[in-house]
Amino acid sequence: MKEKQKSKIIFLIIAGLIIVNQNFALAAEDQGRLIGFRNAWMKIMNEADSFLRGLLYFKQIQEENNTLVFQNRALESLLIDYQSLKKENELLREALKIKKSDNFNFVLADIIGRSPLNFSQTFVINVGEQDGIKVGQPVVWGGKSLVGEIIDVRKNTSIVRSISDTEFKAAVLIGEKRIEGLLKGNGFLPLYIDLVPVDVEVNQNSKIYTSGLDNKFPKNLYIGDVSQVDKIEGKIFQDIKIEPALDWTKLYQVFVITNTN
Repeated sequence: MKEKQKSKIIFLIIAGLIIVNQNFALAAEDQGRLIGFRNAWMKIMNEADSFLRGLLYFKQIQEENNTLVFQNRALESLLIDYQSLKKENELLREALKIKKSDNFNFVLADIIGRSPLNFSQTFVINVGEQDGIKVGQPVVWGGKSLVGEIIDVRKNTSIVRSISDTEFKAAVLIGEKRIEGLLKGNGFLPLYIDLVPVDVEVNQNSKIYTSGLDNKFPKNLYIGDVSQVDKIEGKIFQDIKIEPALDWTKLYQVFVITNTN
């Protein structure tokens, strides 16, 4: 009887230990599952946090970019205004040079067309009869640098013959000695001066101005400088080449002198 009770007690103890061990095993397994779940959840949360931070950073960058674009446009607008004012100021300075020199009256004109022919060095301006423009009036730029002359006038436009045109001629004076000559265009640059005898000494780099002796242009309009002087045997006149004061093909505006008296 006692043996049976002892066996029963041993059985119960072993069974209890088995149950406790299983419980511990289940608890450890559940704990591992919980840890795995927690790690996975933390990973998801970290990725979500990074994604949200990226969205916020992108939005911030986008806002900063929009601000920079706005500021850049504002600066571009200011630059355009500055360049416009600068251009107007330059025009006023050029106008004052002309006005102060000989008390000329003038009209500012835009160049709106150019002749495609090399021998016909002409261009069209956007002023005409209604602006007081007449055939024969001088066209200048850069203070008093001669550009050409008006050869045709319409209501709102006029045609200018440039100093490099083959039909252009002007009486000029060369250098400090004021040597007389005749400026001629030849369809391209440089210009040249004719009718200067070979026995007259002409210095290179001498400045050339209109003389006014042809009753065509007022005196002292600047033409350019002597760039080359050649005395050819058998010829009675020198070949004198002139580098003009400006290249009219690069101009976009000119002044027309409306009074030459």
